[in-house]
Amino acid sequence: MMFLLRALRAESLKLKNTLALRLCIIAPLVIVTLLVLQAIVGHQPKVLPGGARAWVNFVSACFALWALLMLPLFVTLESALIAGLEHSERQWKHLLVLPVPRSAYYMAKLIALLGLVLLASLLFGMVFVPLGGLVLVRFDIGGMAGVPPMALIAELSVKVYFAAMFIMALHTWIAIRWRSFTVAVAIGMSATVMGFLIGQSRFGPYFPWTMPAQALAPEAPFNTVLLLRIGGALLCTAVASNRFTRREVD
Repeated sequence: MMFLLRALRAESLKLKNTLALRLCIIAPLVIVTLLVLQAIVGHQPKVLPGGARAWVNFVSACFALWALLMLPLFVTLESALIAGLEHSERQWKHLLVLPVPRSAYYMAKLIALLGLVLLASLLFGMVFVPLGGLVLVRFDIGGMAGVPPMALIAELSVKVYFAAMFIMALHTWIAIRWRSFTVAVAIGMSATVMGFLIGQSRFGPYFPWTMPAQALAPEAPFNTVLLLRIGGALLCTAVASNRFTRREVD
């Protein structure tokens, strides 16, 4: 535990003033801004106010776009940037010969990714989505009225975050396993594009990159989400960490 805490402290210092940290603000803000602009451009003045229903529609649209498209790409890029801190300067060769359990380095990278995605998810759900909706309320766009449904937003935020743990575990492994930034990003981009087709099939709930979007389905039980997604993340982490500890230093 002491070694892990030291590794985490080192990760936090490395991430200061980096693109990985700034993306936690940029990525969620882009999604909400696009949907607000879309609502403003497509506004029809004769539409009657929808009130609470309009809020639900706006929140659902934001989370659908976030979970299906932006979140998988965000995890892909963040994991590649975190691992790239060592790959770019060949720091692994130095770190892996130190008298520190290798699993501490691996878990520190994974926890750093979990933390960054959590930060982005909180900013997206608890800050940007309500603010975006309030902008539409202020200008009477799309029938928006009233206050944000914070209970619904919190519920969707939790579901999507836990459902994304599997791809976070996978991309930590991928980004650390291959030195090439291009390989890590190409895998994530390809899998996200494949998710548009696979997500519409019966295999959607089992494809890691569509799991966050599948968690938004009303018929998806939360217990099943926890079991399948978190169970897969734990299994992936156990296998990847074991492989990492046996890694040859070249």
